[in-house]
Amino acid sequence: MGKKGNLNGRFLCLQAIVVMTSCVGNSFITPILQRFGYEPFQIGVTMTCAAITAAVAKPLWGYLNDRFACAKQLAVAGTALGCAAYALLVYSGGQRVLTALAAMLLYLTFLCIMGLVDSWAVRLISDGWTLNYAITRAGGSLSYAFMAAGFGVVMADFGPKPGLPVLCVLLVLLVVTVWSLPNPKRTVGQARAVSMPQALRVLAHNRVFVLAVVAYFLCSITSSAFDSFFSVMVTGLGGTEEQVGIGLFCQAVSEVPVMFAYSALRRRIHCPAAYFLAAGMAFFGLKTLALGLADSFAMVFAVNLLHGLCYATLMAGCVDFVLETVPVELLATAHLLYSAVGNSLGAVVGNALNGGIAQVIGVQPMMVVVSTGGFVGALLVVYAMKRRTT
Repeated sequence: MGKKGNLNGRFLCLQAIVVMTSCVGNSFITPILQRFGYEPFQIGVTMTCAAITAAVAKPLWGYLNDRFACAKQLAVAGTALGCAAYALLVYSGGQRVLTALAAMLLYLTFLCIMGLVDSWAVRLISDGWTLNYAITRAGGSLSYAFMAAGFGVVMADFGPKPGLPVLCVLLVLLVVTVWSLPNPKRTVGQARAVSMPQALRVLAHNRVFVLAVVAYFLCSITSSAFDSFFSVMVTGLGGTEEQVGIGLFCQAVSEVPVMFAYSALRRRIHCPAAYFLAAGMAFFGLKTLALGLADSFAMVFAVNLLHGLCYATLMAGCVDFVLETVPVELLATAHLLYSAVGNSLGAVVGNALNGGIAQVIGVQPMMVVVSTGGFVGALLVVYAMKRRTT
């Protein structure tokens, strides 16, 4: 298929907006729960409920995009609902049912939209548009970095309520941005329409894809230790939301050079994208292990600079892995199923498991223990690829 127009600039703006909404709406849930007096186990239970919601919803978002080519409409509607969910969280007063519901809705919307945008990129690349996912995602990472640092300072001084007008402004910008972007082409015609159960059966028979999902599940048990308990660790070292924001800034900035280098590196070494998945998982294990051993803010911030090698390598590799592994009519479904089972279901197990372990032995020892998931996941991907070539 011939190349169509260049979408890099517009898609970079989309990535930046979506990532900033997720930063405010998802990354600061735990600090908000801490303000409500939640203990590590209670945080783990709440985040487990949220992760279950995302695990169930992500494949549905992908299937809707494959079947109806409606990424633009889903992104706008989901972001609007996410703004309402954030309002529910910050005005809930810590009431357990309301905070759990709000966290679930935030994962259903902002977190799922992150995956939707990635699957949108996969579909547009398949349709023939000029789009460099790694470079556009680098713009998102840089936006996340400054939003994390800035909102961390704001939240330390004024609490989480200023996040609501910020999200509303981002919603307006999102509407303007998606108006200029194409929906993916409807590759599934009426004669070739695939039901959700049929799509799942096809993907279930793809052995490399299934093993990569299992590996991502194990890695997500490791990564959820950071995602849900980083702010608990920082406050345990005597920090505030400001230090949490600085830590998130360091990790997001570290993604930018890796995202820019990814395409050139793939062209140079000519290896399947699955090996980038394995490398990212191994770095997640190393990062989580190092955080568990950190004893100062300086060390925490230094370790967070490893995040680019973890997240950027894994996410950019995932886009190419799906393009290399699954049929074109299932690209969005496969991408979000990979994320749902691998990442969200892994977070379901990880948040409950990690919260229980942290309650007994502490947050940092817990990170040391669960760092093994990243290493085992990396080995499983390598094993899958070795079996594929023998």
